[in-house]
Amino acid sequence: MATEVRSGLAFVIKPEEIAALNYLSSNHPRPQTVEWINRSMDRKLRQSSVDMLLRTLHRDISSPSVVKLHRDSGLRVVFTSERDRNAFSRLFAEAKQEFLNREHHHITAIFARQEDAEKAIVRLVEAGIPESSISLLARADQFVEPLGKWPRGHSKLSIAASATGGGLAGMAFGLSIILIPGFGPLAVAGGLAASAIGSFAAASGIFGATGGAVARMLTDHDVDGISATYYQEQVRKGKIFVSVDARVVGDQRELARTLLRQSAAEMQR
Repeated sequence: MATEVRSGLAFVIKPEEIAALNYLSSNHPRPQTVEWINRSMDRKLRQSSVDMLLRTLHRDISSPSVVKLHRDSGLRVVFTSERDRNAFSRLFAEAKQEFLNREHHHITAIFARQEDAEKAIVRLVEAGIPESSISLLARADQFVEPLGKWPRGHSKLSIAASATGGGLAGMAFGLSIILIPGFGPLAVAGGLAASAIGSFAAASGIFGATGGAVARMLTDHDVDGISATYYQEQVRKGKIFVSVDARVVGDQRELARTLLRQSAAEMQR
């Protein structure tokens, strides 16, 4: 049954525009209701459809049914007055433009297993992608067993990387372990490790034990806020986040993107 909403009070955001909400002014009018709908039928989406939409929101998709779901869906926000709706529309247009103007420097992928992430990184390095451009984030128990006792606070334990052998260690790809209150010990590598200590030190008083500092760190790493939250949850579940800094790879950007996405797709089969 269609939801009865006065057209002058509703504003619909397409799935591909969702990330622009991160750039919305903090003083924007607050909606009265928010719901995912099928825009072509003007009906509220079933929860199973919403779950599928959110699971695939930041992934390359090939399934015709999922492509159709993305094309037909929208996040409908309803306001109490046309004035608020029009003000929100104007502010959201500005947020979208700011989002489009922002250059996202990192090419990202998520892997279910450590060995899959290592294979992807080896493939990148063998193709000539600089090691310095590659970053990694995972739960520390993926890399170090047993975990043992970790120092309190935002501490760092360096793990010596071998100059020979295979996988991460074989690439002199240094790992660090950082303890996040509410999240636990994380293994980080590359440019992400270099910036993580400062990010957590600055964010610790704000985020406390919520674990939100992980998403904040990824946002600082130039991963958009919606994706950062998604990646944080995947890492919490034991998956491995890998990124390549396009500023470092220069004209190899498309090569790095192709290799990383091919690797992620292959590991999902």
